[in-house]
Amino acid sequence: MISSIKTFLYACALIAFMGTSSLAFEKEAFEKLAKDTIKQVISGSIADIDGLIAIQEKMIALGVEGCKMYVSKAPDAKDKKIMELVIGGAEKMKGMTMDEIEEAWHDGGVLGKNGIDADSIGMGQTMSLMDSVIHPATTYIALKEYKKTKDKALLDQVKDELTAVLEHNKMIKTMPH
Repeated sequence: MISSIKTFLYACALIAFMGTSSLAFEKEAFEKLAKDTIKQVISGSIADIDGLIAIQEKMIALGVEGCKMYVSKAPDAKDKKIMELVIGGAEKMKGMTMDEIEEAWHDGGVLGKNGIDADSIGMGQTMSLMDSVIHPATTYIALKEYKKTKDKALLDQVKDELTAVLEHNKMIKTMPH
């Protein structure tokens, strides 16, 4: 009977641990994909451009999932609204040009149109989660354009975007479900 109780308690503890650390796992997966992309673009030799573009889509999805987890725990209404805008805009971002995503998301156009001053966000959890969608969406666009033009400057843009988001990801804390 005691061993059954111990087994039950161990199982409960394991489930609780798994539930509270899943974002850390997703963050690690995101970072691995970003680092793998950076390595490929630095090499200058992209063997499978479509595969690399698909990796950016996976990173966008991981970023959206992080935003969804955070939106239910956002400390204030402004953070919640920002997360909802990013979640709702993620798919649309992929259809933008480099200039459009720059104006709409990097320069805060979408936020401004929704009554949020982008400069008021500050570097922290909200900005970092937002960037975990915006930067991979930007690299998605850059890689799609690179596929057409073979412009090496676009590979530098990909490296810069993902290097920045890796730095920002240091601000993302583990969040329980």
